Amino acid sequence: MIAKGKAVSHGRNVINYVLKENKLNGFVARNMIAGYTAGEILRDMQLVNQYGNRCKNKFLRFEIGIAPDDITKLKSGDLNKIATSFARKMGLENHQWFAVSHKDTKNRHIHLIANRVGIDGKVYQTDFVSNRSARAAEEIAGEMGLTIANQVVGKKRYQNPKADKTRETKKDEVRKIAYKLLGEKVGTGKEGFLSFAGELQKQGITIQTMRNKQDKAYGFRFLYEGETFKASEIGREFGYRSLFRQFGLEDVKPQIGQTVVPIYEPSVEQEKNLGLSAMETTANIAGEISSGIGSLLNVHGEDYEETAFQRRLRAQQKKRKGRRM
Repeated sequence: MIAKGKAVSHGRNVINYVLKENKLNGFVARNMIAGYTAGEILRDMQLVNQYGNRCKNKFLRFEIGIAPDDITKLKSGDLNKIATSFARKMGLENHQWFAVSHKDTKNRHIHLIANRVGIDGKVYQTDFVSNRSARAAEEIAGEMGLTIANQVVGKKRYQNPKADKTRETKKDEVRKIAYKLLGEKVGTGKEGFLSFAGELQKQGITIQTMRNKQDKAYGFRFLYEGETFKASEIGREFGYRSLFRQFGLEDVKPQIGQTVVPIYEPSVEQEKNLGLSAMETTANIAGEISSGIGSLLNVHGEDYEETAFQRRLRAQQKKRKGRRM
């Protein structure tokens, strides 16, 4: 078990996030909170913290992660026990708080949101709050016979990076398909880009745009048979800007407020060939570039498919140079 915490000012956003319908698994525990919706809970807390005029960050946000191996050990009511014990060890008895569990990831975790201003008007001290959260989680894990964070870290340090063979197999399949199609379409411009996206869709691979908290696009991810892969896992050619450059669109330079590449308008014939879902994916990706926003950080290790692709690309570039001479 591991935990972290911090004081935040954007209580409305935090509460809305943890209570999102597609993430929420259910309420785990609560203290002096009557509401159940985001609006009701926010009003409950604001009634108390409105008197903390000198306090800027009026909310506390904690995340408690549970080791995957411990999921089967948990019994009914154990999540409630973890949340209430954590709140007690963190000294939140006089503070409003609620805890929920999420279902959007494979790893079970709890979000605990607390009012930093207590019902007695005192403001919670946040000195080393994240370190204190980690120690509280370790104590609870020891009391309940669960895995402690440093044990998980030690296990991962010596774990085979390809232990999840199913996921690695699917990633290899995506990589082979993507590099094969890119090799056929490289340098073919807008038409090639549309064809590339459409062919991926036909083979069950969907490209989605990744966005940051400011709703700015910054990268791609590939969805295939229930698994999600970042572009950097597939190859450095599939990054947010790199992918478009492979089609000869070297002028793609994300600049705020400036349209660099026009939105790609496929023909009627292309729409029939690509299909509706593929067209929507392609339009979304192209739209991000046309709005002139985004950034890319590519980190990728050695890969045979990528190496072979790079060799073919360099060979083609040498041929072009030779013809010009």
